[in-house]
Amino acid sequence: SEQLSLIRRGAAASGMLLLLFFLSGATALVYEVLWMRRLTLVFGASQLAIATVLASFMTGLALGARLGGRYADRGGRLLTVYALLELFIAFYALAFPWLSDLLVPIYRALVSAEEAEFWLSRMVHLVLMGGLLLAPTAAMGATLPLLLRLAADRMSGVGTWLGLLYGANTLGAVVGTLLAGFFLLPNFGVRSSDYLAAGANIAVALAALVLVRALPWADRGRLRDDRAEQAEERALLEVQEDPDRHQTRLPALRKILPWLLLGSGFCAMVFEVAWSRLLGLILGSSTYAFTLMLTAFLLGTALGAPSAAALLRRRAARPMRWLAAALALAALTAWISHLGFGRLPFWYVDLWSSTGGRDDLIFPMKSVIAMMVMTPPTFFLGMALPLALAVFSQEPEHLGGDVARLYLYNTGGAVLGALGAGFVLLPLMGIRRTLVLAVLVLVALALWTLLCTRLAGTARRLSLAGLSLLAFLALVVRPHWDPLILSAGMYKYVSDLSDYSHEAVRNYALSDFELLYYAEGAGSVVTVARSQTTGNVWLANNGKVDASSQADLRTQLLLGHLPFLHRAGAESALVVGLGSGITAGAVTVEESLSRIDVLEIEPDVVVASRFFDEFNGRPLEDPRVRMLRNDARNHLVLSDHRYDVIINEPSNPWISGVANLFTEEFLKLGVSRLAEDGVFCQWLQTYGMSRDDLRSLLKTFASVFPEVLLYQAPGYADVLLIGSRQPLSLESEAFWSVPGRAGDLARIEARTTEDLLAYARLDRSAVMELAGDVALNTDDNVRIEFSAPLHLHYDTSESNEELISSYSREPLSLRGLAP
Repeated sequence: SEQLSLIRRGAAASGMLLLLFFLSGATALVYEVLWMRRLTLVFGASQLAIATVLASFMTGLALGARLGGRYADRGGRLLTVYALLELFIAFYALAFPWLSDLLVPIYRALVSAEEAEFWLSRMVHLVLMGGLLLAPTAAMGATLPLLLRLAADRMSGVGTWLGLLYGANTLGAVVGTLLAGFFLLPNFGVRSSDYLAAGANIAVALAALVLVRALPWADRGRLRDDRAEQAEERALLEVQEDPDRHQTRLPALRKILPWLLLGSGFCAMVFEVAWSRLLGLILGSSTYAFTLMLTAFLLGTALGAPSAAALLRRRAARPMRWLAAALALAALTAWISHLGFGRLPFWYVDLWSSTGGRDDLIFPMKSVIAMMVMTPPTFFLGMALPLALAVFSQEPEHLGGDVARLYLYNTGGAVLGALGAGFVLLPLMGIRRTLVLAVLVLVALALWTLLCTRLAGTARRLSLAGLSLLAFLALVVRPHWDPLILSAGMYKYVSDLSDYSHEAVRNYALSDFELLYYAEGAGSVVTVARSQTTGNVWLANNGKVDASSQADLRTQLLLGHLPFLHRAGAESALVVGLGSGITAGAVTVEESLSRIDVLEIEPDVVVASRFFDEFNGRPLEDPRVRMLRNDARNHLVLSDHRYDVIINEPSNPWISGVANLFTEEFLKLGVSRLAEDGVFCQWLQTYGMSRDDLRSLLKTFASVFPEVLLYQAPGYADVLLIGSRQPLSLESEAFWSVPGRAGDLARIEARTTEDLLAYARLDRSAVMELAGDVALNTDDNVRIEFSAPLHLHYDTSESNEELISSYSREPLSLRGLAP
């Protein structure tokens, strides 16, 4: 009975370890989301900046695993150290906002705004973010070898336990991702989510310490080498000795396995980056869409690792054969899913039709698509680490070091994949070729593994033939899609279809449009097309139309001209977002300007803007224009220049990253880079935007600027806000005396000051009255980023225009601006 009691207590302790590691994985992903959000506010929200954060995060995990493995092999108080690491992570997380603020002056001292587009800034990003993230992520990485040493009691079961622990941790990461994206941030904001995650870490640490007191023996590993017993048992059962563990082959396998895991980690991250870029065209670019993509990616690993553990529990398990099969199946499923990419817009519409476009089913529908693409390959890739450890680890006293080494190589490959895909492969090769390359690398790894496995003649020949055939097919039968259909933005425009048939999708995307330009850029997919009926040329980012030569002409021209109606003699201007270049072209009309900085985060948009040369006045050929490839927040953090005019023309605030350009903190940052009598012009949408969200954005703007004017052309869904610290004057004479301005504005039937002031609807007092007691939109509460995507398919333009009209003043009496 005493022995049975020990067994039960041991089982309870093992179950508790799995639960603790599950919770650790959940908090780790919450931190990753929160820390990435904070860091991108300083270093920018470009894909390269995000890839750098991911690389820094994973580098810390790898180094921590290495250190944790060394300590675990010394046989110290493992569970106590695990508890202390969890406490350290919690308190570091609480200090993270303060520590990240300390980086800003260091960053500004090392990088200037003019250099922010060059590789120097990327290296500075990597060093600074790596230094900030190294300590907590190293603590996270160290926990895996510690708990494996605690949980595994037999050498023959180390692969099984690694699969269980790794699976539990990754399943926790799945839950943490969903919690952060769908519950914590929308309901509690960034800072409160920090507190909740830190509280969870503290609870995990306390639970581990309680377990130490209840079961003192559980604080130390009790691993024993039972391989001889296992061999005798197999002999008694007349089971053939496992050739994967044949001693004569172990030295060679120990050299090969780390490199196999490095390759699989590399391919996994290349897939994640490429899939996310492609699925952004299908699911959209909201923070919810990216949460679902990350969830689908992690879910495969969370299921694959324990599946490998189940395989290893079999007496005659052959880990190397299963590893070869897992790599081959990962390549096969990835290649099959890639072949279906061209059908994804149609499948999205099919699912939308089947759900009736119900709000409560949109996200489950999107998750189905994400899992179809991502989960099968990552399921098989998730099996690699446990299977490799079952062969690699041979001595009980070196278990911690062995698992740390494999984890180091696997995570190191992931770092290379994240950086390589974001910085090199996608910009140079595009999505299709990058995906084909990753499939071929997996096939090569499977072949390498197979050649190192003792396999019977016929089975060996068939396996080699199958892998060779897959490599041939991957090279010859590549994914194919029509750029116009793929970038039709069905995630947003599906509700505009006449019906939900495939023919309706083709008619919407193809019937009237001529493709002028298509590029899979560093941060987005850029498409330019022309309507053959109207001649309207439009530019889309990730399927969302952001600029056009006709439909958006009024807004683009007013953005470029209106600020100068209230600020004569401006000498410098900043334009955030190039798009079609029409706004930048309108700004160049102002002769008094000697410096015009234009920020564009996506290089391919700069190329695409050339297709609007007949409409935009070729602003990039103006010697006063400096084209800067940078994020607006990052530029304003680095720049000391004070502009007379700042024009903020990003995409929609429901888009992840872009939402950062509509918060109170960003507007205050803009004010700090504005001349004392400077003017700030902000674009807002009223379509797909709830009344409360619009009120929040208007109130946020008015809370920062003492002087505000709201302009809206009748019947148009765009709102332009003019803000200043000084009273807004009317520079009518100087405004119209500029050559070229009258002709430019005549394109939108605006020929006099009265025509422009007819668009003036509200002053600051009216805006604040309209806004009422609605909450501001801040970096902390991230209100609009999480609320706006929920109203994407609602027709709110008319309702919001009525709201604005109900508070309108007589245009010519606004602030005494009558000419």
